Amino acid sequence: METLTRDEYFPNPDMVVSVLPRSPQQYFPEHVHEFDELVIARSGSGMNYINGKPAPICRGSVFYVRAAQTHYMDQLDDLYLTNVLILPGRFKHVSHETVANLLADKSDVNADAFVVGGATLKRVEGLLNRIAEESDNKVEYSDQMIELMLGQLMIELWRGQPQEKSSQSERDARLTSLLRHLNGHFDEEVDWDQLAERFDIPLRTLSRKISDVTGMSPNQYLTRIRMCHAMRLLAETEQSVTDIAFACGFNDSNYFTSRFHREVGTTPLKYRRGANPAAAGEPVQT
Repeated sequence: METLTRDEYFPNPDMVVSVLPRSPQQYFPEHVHEFDELVIARSGSGMNYINGKPAPICRGSVFYVRAAQTHYMDQLDDLYLTNVLILPGRFKHVSHETVANLLADKSDVNADAFVVGGATLKRVEGLLNRIAEESDNKVEYSDQMIELMLGQLMIELWRGQPQEKSSQSERDARLTSLLRHLNGHFDEEVDWDQLAERFDIPLRTLSRKISDVTGMSPNQYLTRIRMCHAMRLLAETEQSVTDIAFACGFNDSNYFTSRFHREVGTTPLKYRRGANPAAAGEPVQT
């Protein structure tokens, strides 16, 4: 497995952060870093794996990958990212590790639930541009400024919800809340009419907005969430395939097995035995 070294990505010994836009992100085999990595999805979709645990990626997805954790992505579909590479141990002016823990703890618990809205992304993009400018054009107090802005970036992401009161921001917040609801209630039967009413989003608008953000229809995105949790249960528990199917919101284990094979590229039992291509770091064919 390849190790991405700090010398390769931080050629200057005083560097604490490197901002790397990926437009789009290309497939990269499973690897580990000698630095932390903050991943912010700007558009598109895919699957993210941290220490073998899968999670869906959509616009606004945020992942924090600590040094030495294994990491890769696949099933990339026009995925545009910004990767922020960070060396917390080099910080001199701000206790960055405390702030970084806000994001890392969220990702460790339930990475696929960490989605931020469009207004937050706009604020974050502005901060990333300023951080990159300070890094490229070092002037007096640039080091302090970079660390302060990176701390502000982390807090913006942790807060997650848009702060403005405009109608557009309110719509973004409702959609973000709906996506978080799906991530937390994937095992339940979904009535899209009821969800549209609950989150005050017209049904036709709901379908279009979810498609805009995730690159998938509402049902396709829900299926991807369910498959991610099924993959985790198969890898981490000894539950039967039937029990896992029901635990992930499927009412028929045969349908679950068929759909799992279509989405993941192998059967649930073969995935459990470690025979799936993703476990070997190869791209899954879809």
